[in-house]
Amino acid sequence: MGCVIIVNIRDIAKAAGVSVSTVSKALNGYSDVKSKTREMILDVAKEMDYLPNVMARGLITKKSNTIGIFFGDRQNSGFDNPFFSELIRSIKDVAGAEGYDILIFANQKRNTSSYKTICYEKGVDGVILILTGDQRTDENIRELHESLPTVYIDSVSYQYNNVNFVETENVNASFQAVEHLIQLGHTRILKMAGDQVAKASYDRIEGYKQALNKHGLEVDNDLILYGEFSRDKAYQLTKRFFSKPSGVTAVFSSSDMMAFGIIDALKDLGFRVPEDIAVIGFDDIDESKDYQPPLTTVHQQRFTMGETAAKMLLQLIDSQDGITRHATIPARLVIRESSGTKREG
Repeated sequence: MGCVIIVNIRDIAKAAGVSVSTVSKALNGYSDVKSKTREMILDVAKEMDYLPNVMARGLITKKSNTIGIFFGDRQNSGFDNPFFSELIRSIKDVAGAEGYDILIFANQKRNTSSYKTICYEKGVDGVILILTGDQRTDENIRELHESLPTVYIDSVSYQYNNVNFVETENVNASFQAVEHLIQLGHTRILKMAGDQVAKASYDRIEGYKQALNKHGLEVDNDLILYGEFSRDKAYQLTKRFFSKPSGVTAVFSSSDMMAFGIIDALKDLGFRVPEDIAVIGFDDIDESKDYQPPLTTVHQQRFTMGETAAKMLLQLIDSQDGITRHATIPARLVIRESSGTKREG
């Protein structure tokens, strides 16, 4: 039978009488830990049955030239999402050019408590995280930060500090989208936000609020709904909201997939888009330009985001300097038919 991990590096630090950072460095082969201290920590870790597979690998300075990718939810919905697929492709291109393979973790039956174990078993040198839903606040995911180089792509929780991440310029891009609606004459705008976990969700709400404030419009929290980045959820919320009078004439959605659900619901309720209700999305996935009506949306540079994250991770793997890295990628508003023209009166 395999060993069950019941300890973390804090437990090892306490048993060994050293700091957590010293344990982390010892387990990851940092050169600034004395050999005697490292050996003592490895002995303690082994006695406590901490990641015995790592001990078998030898731990120190060993590289596999493989990076892992965790993405999607427990059903790995990311495989079907065009936004995620382009990120994967760009990561693969950068990693391959630098002599690295990628490994996508897609075992749905494995308990989430073993994320760290998976990484060590497979021998990856670092991990890129493209997460959805509850994974963003899973403490077992967070444990990875203490174990090996890790980079988030636009999916870090607002609660986390001192983690490496690549993100879109979410606040400014959202500001542009909402200001466009205001300039078209809309004064009561519904915000279909993502979830209440992701930093990107909060940043896109912040951009929405900043645009309203700039133009002297009231921020009404009743006009902020959480569609959880789900087309079905956004459809349901939209049908419920617009089934009664609201005075809302425009919707800004935090994703294109939610925008599609919003438009479908509005059509089913008998509203015309954009004549009755204008809609703007966020992502600019390929389907957005062919949707009916073609979707005004914020274009995210998906390839650049994946490329930047991969380069950042390889830097972390090579340097192991402990410096936290962030990158913000510019975005731009793409105006199509769904936002309509300037309203009269």
